[in-house]
Amino acid sequence: GVPSGVPSGVPSGVPTTPDDDDDANDGEHKRRRVLNLDAGSRGGAAGPDWTRRLDRNPGSKSHKRFRLLVRTDASLTRVERASGADDSSRPNGGAYLAVLRDGERIEMDVLVSAVGVDPGPRIAWLPEGSFPRGADGGVAVDRAFRTMGPHADVVYAAGDCASCELREGRSLGGGVGGKIDPGGAIVPWFQMRLWSQARTSGTYVARVMCGECDDDAWGFNYELFVHSTRFFGMRCVFLGLYNGQGLGDDLDEKDVTTYSRRGDDSFARVLLVRGVMRGAVLIGDVESAETFE
Repeated sequence: GVPSGVPSGVPSGVPTTPDDDDDANDGEHKRRRVLNLDAGSRGGAAGPDWTRRLDRNPGSKSHKRFRLLVRTDASLTRVERASGADDSSRPNGGAYLAVLRDGERIEMDVLVSAVGVDPGPRIAWLPEGSFPRGADGGVAVDRAFRTMGPHADVVYAAGDCASCELREGRSLGGGVGGKIDPGGAIVPWFQMRLWSQARTSGTYVARVMCGECDDDAWGFNYELFVHSTRFFGMRCVFLGLYNGQGLGDDLDEKDVTTYSRRGDDSFARVLLVRGVMRGAVLIGDVESAETFE
């Protein structure tokens, strides 16, 4: 099927989020043109497995022919099967055509719909007077995911629709940055609208509603940001403020240090703030993830 956010008119055969593990080195995939449309649209989140059909060998010669075509203020109207798509002599190897609103037709092999997650449209029916919003447009919640309005005792919000600013150590409506808890410590957790965070918050809310736990019973889930996924067949682990998210502008450059290690099939980087590890990225060899955590 076609995931949320893909324009209408996309044929069922377009490989958007593949589920199988096809050989990425087939001839028809050795040349690619990637279409990047930056129209500021928002929609559903893509899953982590969309790269399975792409070439997993970063040193392959096919990447030397990789061309990135950028179009801004563009609109995709439909995707068509290219005539003679099975002909290996096609100059660009594209099996599909992306048709833009201005009539331009661009050859491609894979369509990736990466339009972000915006909770606003899904919760527009909730009156803001009764359900205040956070800075990111989600429903503002407390540390136990109770809504902040007059119905806090009976209405909870969890998952993508919730704005977890208080969990991040920020004041309500404080915007991005300044992840400092009331005690002055840096909070190495931040909200990212991932299925793993949505699942954890939903389970947590259910337990709170049933009286099985309080605000702090599941607090360990929000002490450290942890995300694990795969890109191009390689395991990737992200820990804490791995990219310096929300450290604010009050830190001097000398307060932040990064150390990186590169291998043939691995990469590791740690981020230290005033000598204390606050984040890490591990790609390929992730055996040290638990130690860093």
